Amino acid sequence: MAENKEILVETEGSICTLTLNRPEKRNSLTPETLGLLTEEFLRLRKTAEIRCVVITGSGDRAFCSGYDIDSISDEEIAIENGHPLTEAMQAVKSYPLPIIAMINGHAFGAGLELAVTCDLRVCADDAKLAIPPAKLGVTYHYGGIKQFLNLVGPGFTRELFLTGNPVNAERALEKGLVDHVVKRDKLEEFTYGLAEGINENAPLSMISMKKMINIWEEDNPLSEENEELIRSLLLRVRESSDSREGKKAFLEKRKPIFKGK
Repeated sequence: MAENKEILVETEGSICTLTLNRPEKRNSLTPETLGLLTEEFLRLRKTAEIRCVVITGSGDRAFCSGYDIDSISDEEIAIENGHPLTEAMQAVKSYPLPIIAMINGHAFGAGLELAVTCDLRVCADDAKLAIPPAKLGVTYHYGGIKQFLNLVGPGFTRELFLTGNPVNAERALEKGLVDHVVKRDKLEEFTYGLAEGINENAPLSMISMKKMINIWEEDNPLSEENEELIRSLLLRVRESSDSREGKKAFLEKRKPIFKGK
């Protein structure tokens, strides 16, 4: 395992695990941590052998307790474009291949936004999840609220943000805030089993479909630029050797071996 200050980076096969590494602060996010997270995802975009990323927290108390309140200056009025938090979330959102949040403990505020920004969420059964700004006398940035609106709709988003009360893992699952709830001692086994299954999929197919989902979530009219991008992605998949391999494997009744080409 290689250490990159406040983030631990471990690669095994085609899976890269990024671990928020501030257990004494319940893995809260500082500008430095967020900058490192952005750097790691920019690096991973250039790493062809990685097909799935897992994000988790160090220790067993918290996945991430949110934005470190000690890092907020008196002059910092709002989190907007160019802020380390928005840059990190954009780096996560725009990463072309699947990301799994392995929620190994409590996830609050920006820590929960980080999990929501990932593609899939596997949650320990004893974790609590909350968005507490209303209890702290502060507000939350629009981009972050929009992530929740896209995932769970306005009703549950209102509950999370306007009450600030934590919800348990089962209620989070019921409302679609997380995708799977697993007993703590089975969390890693389940998460990495899910990641291994993803690794067997065709990378170009996943890239094209994730991009189309992201375009829809932007909630903008489909521009000519995006239409052209979608056409090029579909053409790339259709003409790929992986497409031919998938059809051949189906006919031969075997598992395909995809190479991302």
